[in-house]
Amino acid sequence: MNRRGLVVIAVVAGLGLAGCSSPTGPDVLAREATAEDELPETVSLISVDTDIKAGSARLLATHDDVEYFAAKSSTGGSACLISVPVGLPGRWRAGCAAVATGEDIVTLTNFDDSQAKLINDGVDAGQSKYDGWTQVHPNLLYKTR
Repeated sequence: MNRRGLVVIAVVAGLGLAGCSSPTGPDVLAREATAEDELPETVSLISVDTDIKAGSARLLATHDDVEYFAAKSSTGGSACLISVPVGLPGRWRAGCAAVATGEDIVTLTNFDDSQAKLINDGVDAGQSKYDGWTQVHPNLLYKTR
């Protein structure tokens, strides 16, 4: 095989490996933690449906007396959404899902039947599929039932 053929194979292989890197989730998960990012003690990092990486939670917003956090999953390639009602931290909810190239990551139904949706960076929340949802953070949508 000639040199040109080897160079083409090397470039194609390099591009293939670059495309295999796993998505990291919303950029907010890469920022340094602050004191307000700390989850209440009532929130379990390991439960039946979630496996949240310790110290990875980042407060997105407080809306309708509920704090919303994004977090990384211990299983890599997944992101989590955690809702914690202010004054009722025992009624927290969490869900994790694989971070894909799509727009939506995970949707939670809160204790009061409202819904919250963790979305990827750069999603246009003005799309018709998000009618009825309110954007309360670049990565968080909220909807009442």
